[in-house]
Amino acid sequence: MLGPTFGCSVLVVDPDPAARRRLVAGLAAEGLGAAGAADGLAGLEQALHEPCDAVVAALPLPDLTERQFLSMMRSVGDFPVVVLGADPSEVVVVFDAGADDVVPGRPSPKEVAARIRAVRRRFRPEPVEAPVQVGRLLVDPARREARLGARRLELTRKEFDLLHALARREGRVASRRELLAEVWDQPYGGPDKTLDVHLSWLRRKMEESGSKPRYLHTVRGVGVRLIDPEA
Repeated sequence: MLGPTFGCSVLVVDPDPAARRRLVAGLAAEGLGAAGAADGLAGLEQALHEPCDAVVAALPLPDLTERQFLSMMRSVGDFPVVVLGADPSEVVVVFDAGADDVVPGRPSPKEVAARIRAVRRRFRPEPVEAPVQVGRLLVDPARREARLGARRLELTRKEFDLLHALARREGRVASRRELLAEVWDQPYGGPDKTLDVHLSWLRRKMEESGSKPRYLHTVRGVGVRLIDPEA
């Protein structure tokens, strides 16, 4: 399957030649390079051989139903599809068929461009962070999994987020305020007990304690530091 490239290529599928030309020209004026196709099958053929970043389809198509077109387009590539001209009573049906945005009527090219930018933002993949290895501790944010040697640590969501925040700062002290902002979304700080309790649970699961720390070291009055105990 073709992946998204997030450049500026938009495929306009519209059986009305004049409307298609206006929309292609209008999208170009908005900084979005566009190409046109006269019907659903022609659009599918073009998307297959010339990968695009988004598709705009004006209903009705002369050769395919909206469900057929959207299903076939989804098999061609992973890009957002904006549908124009849907009957208001059919909007839910078109969304369920696989459209990412549905606009009744014929909006201006400026509005179509804004909708394309909006759906492309939603399609933009989140960066995947690489696993962090500190000694025998492995923290994998993509899998949301932590292992200490061969043993998988059974962590709650906040315990994992706390461990990941500390592992990413290996060797550096993370202040209480930093951790409360990053893990608990409290940018102005919060009750110290929140951090202390989760740190205590995390230590217990890692089979260490505050009096005998191995990985997790409290720096009194400052914050917490995660280190490799074997280093």
